[in-house]
Amino acid sequence: MDKNNDNSFARLVARYDEFKFSLLESQTFDPVHFGFPPLYYQIMESDRERVGAFQRAFAQYDFHDKVVCEAGVGRLALTRFYLPFVKHAYLIEHNPDLRATIEAMITQNNWQHKVTVLYADARAVALPEPVDVLVGEMMSIFCANEYQVQVFQHLRSYLRPEGVLFPQRIINLAQLAQVDFSEAPDHYPVNFTRHLPTLLSTQVVVNTIDLMTEVAHDATVDKPVTALLSGEVNALYLRSFVEVSPGINFTGTDSLMPPTVLKLSRSVVVEAGVTCQLKGHFKFGTSLDDAVFWIA
Repeated sequence: MDKNNDNSFARLVARYDEFKFSLLESQTFDPVHFGFPPLYYQIMESDRERVGAFQRAFAQYDFHDKVVCEAGVGRLALTRFYLPFVKHAYLIEHNPDLRATIEAMITQNNWQHKVTVLYADARAVALPEPVDVLVGEMMSIFCANEYQVQVFQHLRSYLRPEGVLFPQRIINLAQLAQVDFSEAPDHYPVNFTRHLPTLLSTQVVVNTIDLMTEVAHDATVDKPVTALLSGEVNALYLRSFVEVSPGINFTGTDSLMPPTVLKLSRSVVVEAGVTCQLKGHFKFGTSLDDAVFWIA
């Protein structure tokens, strides 16, 4: 056994409880610099499951001589997989702290002749020509915290009729759960399985977001859900499944759309085998803190 790995795991075990809410802190949007803490970019770029899903989707599409627009490019974690092949790319980034990193990477790879970088809000940017592809993963659980829906609503007006989106569809799911909120915020992403809530039902589909056609900025929920176990329900366990392209999917990791616990507006007692109604409403691109769910 590798002693260094053994020691690293021992240190991790000793800090399990300390890490319970650390993921929430590292993924909290920082309005001061229009983005996330630097640690978050490192978390994202080292996530092979997340980046790999987009890399596999890109590999199935012929980018040669295409015009692409990518919103929220960050440190070009996804961009590098398609940029060598395209005719031109419009790269949008709102975080001014990333300007030096982005420009250095473009220069190092001699991409200057095929790139236009727009340091602006992707919901308002104007493109000078139609594009063949839209790329963007400004996603959050249920699309509640980030502007994925609004950004694609705006940018798809520049998309050619036969154009393609990456990603294409988001399916939001929920389970009835029981959580000790005595020291917890009203919602938090699950970091380790020991931080999972007690689950009392199977998953139900709350809503589906088709990013090519979605026009709403919010969702109203009224879904039947049957309890598998009896007990007090005071929370939901949320997940979002992403169709990056047909056959290439991403179902959440700790770096993007992690399974998340959300406190209900009020707790209820359910009985195994009994069907109740999950009700609620939430808005895209606001905050999960503003989402309201209850059991009727």
